[in-house]
Amino acid sequence: MRLRPALPTDQATLSDLYLRSRRTAFTWRDPAAFQLDDFARDTEGELIHLAESLSGEILGFLSLWEPDRFIHHLFIAPDHLRQGIGQALLADLLQRLPGPFRLKCLTANLPALAFYRGLGWTEIERGTSDDGDYLQLESAIC
Repeated sequence: MRLRPALPTDQATLSDLYLRSRRTAFTWRDPAAFQLDDFARDTEGELIHLAESLSGEILGFLSLWEPDRFIHHLFIAPDHLRQGIGQALLADLLQRLPGPFRLKCLTANLPALAFYRGLGWTEIERGTSDDGDYLQLESAIC
């Protein structure tokens, strides 16, 4: 697996991965609420790094709003979950930029919460958004 910055030529593949991942993970939401063009809007101005296989298949991505050290998105292709890709993207980020980092995770997204807690992320705040209740988490390693 390789980790690298996203290129403009990756946009279509990342848009598809983002759509498929949200439709798979957010089972409590209407799948029609997610659209292919959401990726461009939802990651505008963000630093995006991706993981790809040695054959060039994009496996997942992380997007960061740098000024606040806020991880806005971490999505892995549904057929590549639980293979260490998310952990690799986070570890790469921690090596490239100083932390701590923060993110919001919906409380309904139990697998994601378990993932972050397993990596030592801690809850620093609770809130409610249009998508539902969430926890704001902070990275354990700075």
